[in-house]
Amino acid sequence: MKKVSLLLLTILLTIGCNQKPKEQVVSQESNPQLTAAEIRNQEIQDSLKKVKNDSLALIAWGDVKFGMSMREVLATEIFKGGNKYDDSITMEFERERNLKRAFGLNKLASFEAEFKENELYRIYIRSNYLTADRIDDLVSDCDIFIKNFTEKYGEPSYKKSKVNISEFNSGEEFEYAKFQIGDKTITIALGELDSEVKFYYHVYIDNNKFPKKKHVMTEKEKREEQKQKEETEKIRNNSF
Repeated sequence: MKKVSLLLLTILLTIGCNQKPKEQVVSQESNPQLTAAEIRNQEIQDSLKKVKNDSLALIAWGDVKFGMSMREVLATEIFKGGNKYDDSITMEFERERNLKRAFGLNKLASFEAEFKENELYRIYIRSNYLTADRIDDLVSDCDIFIKNFTEKYGEPSYKKSKVNISEFNSGEEFEYAKFQIGDKTITIALGELDSEVKFYYHVYIDNNKFPKKKHVMTEKEKREEQKQKEETEKIRNNSF
């Protein structure tokens, strides 16, 4: 049985990531007609599906995986030639344009990898900022994302049926759709700028297991924290 399990695991890990992960719990109590061997086989299948689900959760986008360093991300096909900043990398212009064309994402404005402790923890995608009469264009892009994520991961855990202008509030966002794949969460949000009456969408692809490194405060952060404590104490002392 162990050899069978290992063989099944090897086969599973070679399968492409475009198949939808499903979860099913089977017991003899829920289906008394099943034999002990059938139940054991189902348990193995469920375990293998979990392994696959966990594997999918590590994929941020394409060949980019959560936990990668900035240097490793710059070596991927997705972000090769990208622009590096303190805590983020933006996709190179030509690759971003090809992405927009391939998926028909007409309002996509930026595709970024974000880091903490030099570990990739988020893919961040944002649209252009548009006027109220172009909200349908934003929703159209969001629906393209939803369609492609659904083909890869299955149905979203949440999706709004329609969007009304009355749901937008200055400086706020609301969820349009959400996918949950193990520790990975994909959130598609719509929002309105607080500085002007312009609207946008954001796509956040996160894995809550990253960063794994514990943050070590720099001397500058320590000084700023101490300064904030002193200012807070001063306000308290002068308030009574």
